[in-house]
Amino acid sequence: MRNLLVAFILAAASPSLFGHGNKPDEHQSKLSGSETVPGQVVLAFHKALREQNEVTAKSLLSDNVIIVEGGGIERSAQEYASHHMLSDMKFVGTLSSELREHKVTEYGDSATSLSVSKNTTESGKTYRSYETAILTKRNGKWKIAHLHWSTAK
Repeated sequence: MRNLLVAFILAAASPSLFGHGNKPDEHQSKLSGSETVPGQVVLAFHKALREQNEVTAKSLLSDNVIIVEGGGIERSAQEYASHHMLSDMKFVGTLSSELREHKVTEYGDSATSLSVSKNTTESGKTYRSYETAILTKRNGKWKIAHLHWSTAK
């Protein structure tokens, strides 16, 4: 748990995390880490939500995952699956989403994934979603241990 906290603090303190330069390769640098195994786990989780694949989505979460969203907290994969996951799947399935920034950093058996997406609803309204994911590796498998989602217009 201590390593997880240290990893999160280091990631949050990184000045280059979501820089706003105007260099030609800026977009590429904002997607660094997506190709890593933890980055692929996060992307697979989002794909499973979009495709309404409950089994895959739940399999990518630690049993004791903490999910913070919209003022609420889910305290396990089972709680999330039985409460809010289905409504998240239905909602995400109606959006057009573009990943704008994704920064994944590994710290041994833990990793942070920080992302920003631009979402467009069926009615044409747009907003940004922000996600912080903390992943842990146990028995050689990466799982999402913590998710925090927020949005802004």
